[in-house]
Amino acid sequence: MKLLKTFTFLPLLCFGVGATEHHGTIELSLMNSVGSIHGDHYYANVTVGTPGQSQTVMIDTGSGTTIFAASNASFCTNSTLCPSTLNATQSSTLEVAYPGGLDSNYGDGTHLGGDLITDVVQISNLMISNVSMGLAHDIRWNYMPPVSGIMGLGYSNLNAVPMKMWNEVRQNPSFVETLVKAKAISSRLFSIYLNTPDLYGSILFGGIDNAKYNGPLTTLNCLSHPDHAIDSWYLKLQEVTMKPYDGPNQTLLRSTTLDPWVAIPDTGCAVWHLPTSAYHKVVGYAGVNPMTIAHERGFVRPCSEVAYGNANATRFQIVFAGNGTNTASLDFELADIFAPLTQENGSMIADRYGQPLCRLQIIEVPEYQRVSLISNDVMRAGYWVFDLDNGQISLGQSNLRANISKVVRVQAGTNGLTQAIENLVFETQANKVDRMSGSTTHKLSTATNTIGYTTGAQFYTTSIVGHSSKSAPRLETQRRLTK
Repeated sequence: MKLLKTFTFLPLLCFGVGATEHHGTIELSLMNSVGSIHGDHYYANVTVGTPGQSQTVMIDTGSGTTIFAASNASFCTNSTLCPSTLNATQSSTLEVAYPGGLDSNYGDGTHLGGDLITDVVQISNLMISNVSMGLAHDIRWNYMPPVSGIMGLGYSNLNAVPMKMWNEVRQNPSFVETLVKAKAISSRLFSIYLNTPDLYGSILFGGIDNAKYNGPLTTLNCLSHPDHAIDSWYLKLQEVTMKPYDGPNQTLLRSTTLDPWVAIPDTGCAVWHLPTSAYHKVVGYAGVNPMTIAHERGFVRPCSEVAYGNANATRFQIVFAGNGTNTASLDFELADIFAPLTQENGSMIADRYGQPLCRLQIIEVPEYQRVSLISNDVMRAGYWVFDLDNGQISLGQSNLRANISKVVRVQAGTNGLTQAIENLVFETQANKVDRMSGSTTHKLSTATNTIGYTTGAQFYTTSIVGHSSKSAPRLETQRRLTK
C-alpha cells in the first residue's frame, strides 16, 4: 500500500497453522482475502498488550508504520464493523508516547489518525517489549472484519507523523528494525513468498528459504532520489512484455535513460498500475466484459476461462533493474491478474448463465506518471527478499506450491546474502542507505503459548480459488468479449 490504498477483507476462519521460529529467524504464515470486490490482500496474526489481544494485520511493503484500530475509534460503531480492535485500557503495558502523533494518509484516500504508543507484541512464540506502533482513533478505510491493522514493512522514514509534530516526534524504529534491536533477528531483512491463492504463503524475518524459488536470486540496488539515501523500495521497470498465445509479442512499456519507469513492489496494493496504452492492450487481449463493481468500472470474465496452466494463455514478462548492472525477470500468466469476484458475505458473483466471475486486477494510470505499483497478484509469481540494511531487493521466480522448507539465517552486513545463498547473482550497493533509527531498547522473552493459527478465506474451496466454475448467485452482465 503506497503511503501517501483500498482494503477489503472477507469473513475469516481460523486454521491450525501459524508462526514458526527457526534459529535467528521468524516465519509467519500468510493468507489472503481472495475474491473480495477490491482484490486480494495478505495478512498475519500477532498479539498486542498484557494480557495479549489478538490482532490481524495486513502486510504492507508500501508503508513504514504498524497501526492498529482503537476500540473507541469513531469508525468502530459496532462489532460487525470492528470485531477485532486494540483496547488500550485493557493492557497494563501500553504507554502513549506521543498523543496525536499518528497521521497516516494513503494513496487511495485511506486515513488513520491517532496516537503513537508502545506496548508488548507477541510474534510466533517471542514477546518483544516497548514496540512502537500507531493506535488509530480517527479512521477512514474500507476494511472488512476481522482485520485490525497494518504491518508497515518499509523504512522508518515512512512513519506517519503530523507535520506540526515533525520536530517533536523522534523517528521511531519500524517493526523490522525493532526485531533487530530486540536481537530476534540479525539483519534488517525479510523474505516474502505469497504462493498460490488457495495455499498459505509466508513472510520470513531475518532469513531466506532456499526451497521457495527456482533458478537464481538476482540482487537489485534500489533507486534513490538525488542526494538522498535509499529509503524506499523503488526499482526501475525496465520492460513489460505481453506474449499472446495467438499473436506476436507486444512491448507494453520500456524504460529509457532519459525517460525511465519506476516500479514499486507493494504487497498492500491489489491492482497492477499500468499506463493508459499498456492498460488498453491488456484489456483488449483479456477477453473481458465491462461491469460496475462497487460503484467503479471494472472488467470481468468467467473464472473457468482464465484457469491456471491453460496452454493457450496469454503470458507476461517483467524485467526489473536497479541502480547497478543487474536485471531480474518475472514471468506470469493472464490468470495471475484475475481474482474471483464475490459479494460481502463471500458468495461468488456470477453472470446470467450462472458462471462465477473473475475480475481483471489492473488499473489505468496516466503515461506521465512514470510509476507502476506492482500489485500482490503480480508479486505472487516471485520470491522477494527485501534488505533494508543494504537498500536492495533480491528476486527470483517463485517455486509455487512448494512443500518443503530450507530456511537459512542471513547475517547483517554487505555479504549476508552471499553467505546464505549459493545461486545468487549479486551486485554491490554503491549508494548511501537509510540507517537504523531510534535508540530504543527492547526486552525479548519466550511466550508460554505460541500463536498457533493464521486466518484464511472462509467461503472458498480450492477449486473456486483456482478459478473454476462453481454455481453462484447470478448477476446480470453483458457477455461481450473484446479482443
